[in-house]
Amino acid sequence: MSSTRTVSVRFADTAQLHIVNRQQDFDKKNGVARNELWYTAADFHSMRRAFAQDVFHVRARALAGVPFNYAGDDESSVCIVGMENFLTPGLMLEMSACRERCTDAVLAEQARDDPSARAIAIASFAQSKKVVRRARMIGKVLQDSI
Repeated sequence: MSSTRTVSVRFADTAQLHIVNRQQDFDKKNGVARNELWYTAADFHSMRRAFAQDVFHVRARALAGVPFNYAGDDESSVCIVGMENFLTPGLMLEMSACRERCTDAVLAEQARDDPSARAIAIASFAQSKKVVRRARMIGKVLQDSI
């Protein structure tokens, strides 16, 4: 449930300056054109589309009762690492609710008179314990398959 109150995020007063050297039009050392070093909008669209297709593939296999391998070792399976939260509508809603709870907890902690970075981190962690436990469980399952 979202609130209508206005909140703001505050950042640390310290800033760091990082100088990035200009890329030349052609990197003579590696033989790569500058525009080949960066993803384009079409690349991102293609990656999103491939991800959505993989999610649909895994969902279809799960509905059909076909077992799948987390690591996607065989040619007919997809590696589901990174897409766990998209496998069911319930998981998607849970992920969204967890993000909202974490954001609200962090903003509430920042609104205090003297918030510390540690207190803000603890507030966020307290709202994401369930997700952390699930990630650890999946990590243990994947560790056995590696």
